[in-house]
Amino acid sequence: MPTRTSTSTPQGSLDAGAMGTADIVFFVLAGVAPMGVSVAWLPLAIALGNGPGAAGTYLIAGVILALFSVGYVRMSRRIANVGGFYIFAREGLGRRAGGATAYVALLAYNAATIGIFGSFAYFSSHAFTELLGTPVPWQLSASVGFAIVAVLYFEVTTSAKVLGVALVAEVLTLLGLDAAILIERGFKGFSLEVFEPSVVLGSGFGVSLMFAFGSFVGFEATALYGEEARNPRRSVPRATYISLTVITVFYLLTTWAAISATGVDHAQSATKADPENYIFDVSTHLLGQGYTEIMGILVMTSLFAAFLAFHFSTSRYHVALARDGLLPQSMARIHPKHGSPVTASAWQLGLLVLTTCGFTLAGQHPYLGMSISLFGLGVLGIVLLQGIAAVSIAGFFLRRHHRQDESIVGALISPGLGALGLVGGLVLMIDNYSTLTGTSTTWVNALPWALPAAAAIGAVAAGRWRITATDEEDKVGGTTLHAAKAPMPE
Repeated sequence: MPTRTSTSTPQGSLDAGAMGTADIVFFVLAGVAPMGVSVAWLPLAIALGNGPGAAGTYLIAGVILALFSVGYVRMSRRIANVGGFYIFAREGLGRRAGGATAYVALLAYNAATIGIFGSFAYFSSHAFTELLGTPVPWQLSASVGFAIVAVLYFEVTTSAKVLGVALVAEVLTLLGLDAAILIERGFKGFSLEVFEPSVVLGSGFGVSLMFAFGSFVGFEATALYGEEARNPRRSVPRATYISLTVITVFYLLTTWAAISATGVDHAQSATKADPENYIFDVSTHLLGQGYTEIMGILVMTSLFAAFLAFHFSTSRYHVALARDGLLPQSMARIHPKHGSPVTASAWQLGLLVLTTCGFTLAGQHPYLGMSISLFGLGVLGIVLLQGIAAVSIAGFFLRRHHRQDESIVGALISPGLGALGLVGGLVLMIDNYSTLTGTSTTWVNALPWALPAAAAIGAVAAGRWRITATDEEDKVGGTTLHAAKAPMPE
């Protein structure tokens, strides 16, 4: 089966063969930030959404994304490139659609990365203050995190190990809490009512679905590491399915446990009373203050791991766009020794510093101001990208006549159904965007308008490309179509 992989460029190549399936899974799951999401998002999904139906909502989100993933992994077997959704849209829907998607991705991933950094700065400051017994400015903790990321981006395998350690600690700690709730409440306490259609689809379903999709943001990054995978045709699909399965099961169980801790009838009122400390309060009641303090530290490491993972994903988008002339060519430069996107990473970190300084000078809180508004924009943009990618996958197999190598269900029907679910979720997210940001400030809630603006600019920029018909068929984002090489060992 022909596969698109990166060609050598004057700027250099990414470190091919550096990552196995486990490395990619660690990057993706760390980017999802299970501890940060469980403490900050799950209680809000219950409190502001459909209450006990939030657990079933996570299952629905997982099914929609599973349908999307069926086509996604088929596409990834043919395209191994750092461009992700951009390359998918370019191949499936044409040059202008690719350009529009490129700039939406540029905006969405940068916004999400900077938003996560704001949360990390705030919660790490709080954690250090509790540990040291003296106030620690968020600017100091932000500077430390920034410096660590600036070093770790050189070594992708080292970064994967760092993310893996943080991820394992988060998951085991949360599963420990889930087990404590099970022991306290018993199996009868985990009511199946949370999956009843009347409960799941009841009042507030749209809000809970918005939080559920937001909790999955980052799982789609598996394809971004295709160039660095030892065997992209095998590693990327495996990592995608493993990541999605783990995320769905983990959040479903943890949400179900959080609801069961106070009971189906009282979960929504309990989370509304104090959503920020709901999980911590349950932990303290069942496992003691020491366990809760460990969870507080892991919230900090969870957000740092998510920041590192999103920085890696964003810098790879920069490389793909620079290869096609949509960003300065210098941003495509790869470090000759480490095989990392050195210039793209530097640009992304520079943008982060400027944005953080801008929000600070404007008097915005690092979490309530910068983080929520920018991460909210990033979530909306990434769900939009997933919807575009689903349509692009079907377009790719129709446009390039590859259906003879693929099943109709996998190449067309599954991504089509996934697209319908994602579009429906997108509509609900836009309708509830002010709930996501948690503010009534006009300019913050107007941020989604930046997405169509970015798309229009990208379409215009793509229309200015001067390439031949042959180039358009065979060269996209620095990739060339050729027979797949023999797989490298995992």
